[in-house]
Amino acid sequence: KSMKLLVKKKIKRMRIERNEKLIPIEVNELLATNNWESKQIERLEKVLDNSWGWITARDESNKLIGFVHIISDGVRHALIARMIVHPDFRNKGIGTRIMNEVMKMLGENKLLPTLTANPGKASFYKKFGFETESEGYTAMCIKKPFWNN
Repeated sequence: KSMKLLVKKKIKRMRIERNEKLIPIEVNELLATNNWESKQIERLEKVLDNSWGWITARDESNKLIGFVHIISDGVRHALIARMIVHPDFRNKGIGTRIMNEVMKMLGENKLLPTLTANPGKASFYKKFGFETESEGYTAMCIKKPFWNN
């Protein structure tokens, strides 16, 4: 039997950026680390083109290691649609730094954020002021394509 050794990468320097120029393929590669990749890069390009904004995290070699995608009407509401940190770089404060920048950016623009937390991740977002339920509202979504039924 061979044993697989899991090694978490150390980060010497990390850069957090707002709305930096992105190459859709690098975003897709990061998304693939969580099985979220797009099968059509053109669709991912359109997602980025239609976004209100995003925050990226890069390591010292300029590798994309974190990303959050924001959709907004630009007046009142913002949806944090996608938040991901590369598995090799998790539990190092990267997600917290990204979310701090998101909250600062949204606050500067007076936008109220909404998100859907993955199972087991709600406590992470509560640190930033998100609540599980507010005045009886319930977050709802359809998880599978419904248009091919």
